[in-house]
Amino acid sequence: MTEENPYATPETDPVLIPQPAAGQLELATPSERFVGSLIDGLIGLALVIPLWGAAFLFGWISSMEDMGRVGFLFTLGLTVVHFVLLMAIQWKWLKSTGQTIGKKVAKTRIVTMDGKKPEAKDIVLKRYAFVSAISLVPVIGGVLALVDALLVFKSDRRCLHDMVAGTQVVKFRPGDSVS
Repeated sequence: MTEENPYATPETDPVLIPQPAAGQLELATPSERFVGSLIDGLIGLALVIPLWGAAFLFGWISSMEDMGRVGFLFTLGLTVVHFVLLMAIQWKWLKSTGQTIGKKVAKTRIVTMDGKKPEAKDIVLKRYAFVSAISLVPVIGGVLALVDALLVFKSDRRCLHDMVAGTQVVKFRPGDSVS
């Protein structure tokens, strides 16, 4: 009898999802990228709170209301100090695996378009400094930062900072080599 049981579990998945071939990189999903970004953002927040605390302590600002009235140079200085501290924390992993702490947790990594590990200085300057710099531009910076994040939903899942740096974020599977 070769009669098919319509209630049996299918032997193959009826939904054909393209799987990467052996050795081929698989793009990180938007949710994996979100998790990595959220963790890195929390690390950044843990750094910026003491910086604002120092501003209060040294009398550069005296109230919460003053925080909304700081000048561009103060904001620029705070951004530079914050960026340097954040990159100092992330540098070891960016240099060795093309990952940040958040990307390690999310099991993703940054690679060039041909799948190689990019230079850490390129990642820092073209991906992260770019985003920090555009966010400083009044009004337009916020819009560009939003557009940057929303581009992750394109088919190639590359954000604006990925395009500027010539990179992409892929899944980091056990056994993947870091070249």
